[in-house]
Amino acid sequence: MEKIVAKVSGIFIPVTDMKRSTEWYLNVFGLEVIAQDNWCTGLKFPGAETIVNLWKVERKQPVDFDAGSYRICYFNFESFDILASRRVLQEKGVEVGELHEENSIKFFDCYDPDGNGLSIVEELPSSPYYEHKQRFRNKP
Repeated sequence: MEKIVAKVSGIFIPVTDMKRSTEWYLNVFGLEVIAQDNWCTGLKFPGAETIVNLWKVERKQPVDFDAGSYRICYFNFESFDILASRRVLQEKGVEVGELHEENSIKFFDCYDPDGNGLSIVEELPSSPYYEHKQRFRNKP
């Protein structure tokens, strides 16, 4: 059977100030601009396929959902060294939440200038996703 879809192409993050947010994502995560206009800035991780689209909105929009006792971001960014990722973000002055370890992952949230929660996750060897994600570890 032919593939109907192949992968997640991009994620969309609502932002209220395009210039401020674009600069923040470039400086904090080292993303590169693909395309930019007044309503959307398309960004990419060097060497990766997924695109991060910053989309201009008039007021803050939710980027997470209620899972009962806590909220979950609709997407997360992968880390292969969660402690280093957290330390570097803190050094850059980014607001970061507590580091958690649950089941087979370590994670924390950080916050962009609009207060959007961005979940940073590291899969542990006991995770069912660990082997899959290790294939991408050495890519730029």
